[in-house]
Amino acid sequence: MPALTDVKKRNTLTPQQFWALSKELSEPYRTMVLLAVLSGMRCGEIFGLRWRYVDFEDEVVVVAETVYQGHSSQPKTRASNRKVFVGPLVMQALARLKPLASTPDDFVFPSDTGTPLSPNNVRNRVVIAACKRAGIPTVGWHMFRYTYSTWANPSGESIKALQNQLGHVDSKITLGVYVQPIPEAQRQIAAKVQGVLLPIAPNVTTPGNGSERVIQ
Repeated sequence: MPALTDVKKRNTLTPQQFWALSKELSEPYRTMVLLAVLSGMRCGEIFGLRWRYVDFEDEVVVVAETVYQGHSSQPKTRASNRKVFVGPLVMQALARLKPLASTPDDFVFPSDTGTPLSPNNVRNRVVIAACKRAGIPTVGWHMFRYTYSTWANPSGESIKALQNQLGHVDSKITLGVYVQPIPEAQRQIAAKVQGVLLPIAPNVTTPGNGSERVIQ
């Protein structure tokens, strides 16, 4: 797999930049960004995620709800309503984040009042500040999705599997019109994308210091 440290696209993070950002984030933001980078999910899908959509046994996150401007709704397209395969790194982070008293309908990343967080508030008040402390370019939610696609592209797996993972409605976006998605191929993509980070991974088992409040 080609080294990704040479990636210089403005809309893509290198693994080193990601870990620099991660070290500057407390929970739940660290896990939120980890999920974004290692799943390719849209920000509305991440902020609309509830615990009942997280399958720890199969290492799958089900996209069945999205949040836009504070309101929850079903995904707009059939392709967006999907299973997203992620690796153990993400699942371990989510398991550490899950409260003992949580219910299936609780949001994974809730505000203090249990409502969905605002993606713009989190980016503007938390992520951008962390980027400045880490000395990396300012990032946005869509950049995490671009990063996932870039890291997954050299994996050698089916483009159709990547299309299904990202929830593209038109296969031309990710190439390949007739190749059918195979769940095992999606699992391999998730494992290989995670493998990009593991060789240089810091100790990610330590939760954040909790000094940052969850922004409503």
